[in-house]
Amino acid sequence: MPILLKASFMATVLFWTIILSEVSMNDSFMVAIIIFSYIPIFIVCSLFILFTIVPILFFDTKDLNSSEMFHKYFPYYSIIIFGISFFFIILSNFDKVISAFYITAFFTLMQSWIWICKTPTSEKGKTNWENS
Repeated sequence: MPILLKASFMATVLFWTIILSEVSMNDSFMVAIIIFSYIPIFIVCSLFILFTIVPILFFDTKDLNSSEMFHKYFPYYSIIIFGISFFFIILSNFDKVISAFYITAFFTLMQSWIWICKTPTSEKGKTNWENS
């Protein structure tokens, strides 16, 4: 859950930074939209993480620790997600909102991999991922 909260906060900041890069924030209504947009962004971000990253980590739990899983799967995952994001950005004819969505999704998913696989080690030398 902490990773989902961090990821959705990161996604909210990235998305609105891209969207508001050309618009001034003089309207107080816009501030309310940004604050309340955290809820749908949290839902979308959670679904993306739970349906794309977590199955990979749970279904292939042989004798690999989280670092080895990261090195084994992350390069292929990032290439596939980049390709999908790039395809939809081009398909949208570089629409600003759709581009912001896919750029945000890409960077949030890449950072989520790092947060999930880089867990602090316990005193026994095992990661918290392996202890659970």
